[in-house]
Amino acid sequence: MKPYLWIAYDYVSVLDCLQMLDTIVSEYPDKNIIHEIGRPTIIHAARLGIPVVTEFRKRLTNGQILVADFKGYDVPYIAEGKYYYAEGTDLVTVMAMAPNEAVQDAIDGAIADKKMVAFDLMSYLDNDVKLKRTKELVEMGAKLISCHTGWSEQAAGKTPNALLEKVYQELKDTDTKIVVMGGLKPENIKSLSKYIESKKLFAIVSGSAITRSPAPNAVIAQFLEELSKFNGQYASLATVFH
Repeated sequence: MKPYLWIAYDYVSVLDCLQMLDTIVSEYPDKNIIHEIGRPTIIHAARLGIPVVTEFRKRLTNGQILVADFKGYDVPYIAEGKYYYAEGTDLVTVMAMAPNEAVQDAIDGAIADKKMVAFDLMSYLDNDVKLKRTKELVEMGAKLISCHTGWSEQAAGKTPNALLEKVYQELKDTDTKIVVMGGLKPENIKSLSKYIESKKLFAIVSGSAITRSPAPNAVIAQFLEELSKFNGQYASLATVFH
């Protein structure tokens, strides 16, 4: 089983974001590439009154998975997720450290709408606390856990590697899948071989390595070339769709 390549578009300029999406989709309309509207883009689109989910969905005409990375925390389905789902989003993100009631709201909402939700472990808490939270999330019914090292953490030299190993050990005997993100480049794929071959990785996320490159499609080609070295089909959506 191969993980999906998940492209994160984190832009302040919504126009720049949509232009990058057009550039990528014109060469890579692949059904098996996931496209994510980043939180900065969601916020600035709302500020400008641009229906960014609708604009993305218009361009994704091959059944590609669309993610709204709004990182919900309180009533993430009732107040946010159900509206993104209705506009064409397939998957939303919720912070793993949200209250249990909010987590359950997100899971129940995804089940009701037959959509997906990923729980993002990014926080100031140490990896042991995140590992404990991972176990609790699985017990509540979470199907996707995101090992995420954010921009601010990356600037301090952090990577998702240590957390990924811990989460993998916790999840390896469950049906919950992992999303890994945080400064990943094509040359990092080899170091993820263990997790890919174990069939636990749902997706490998890359943002700025692609979208800030002067040749984004060339970087995508490198990612796909690295992923092509692994046998099997892409991760089954049946395992993460509610």
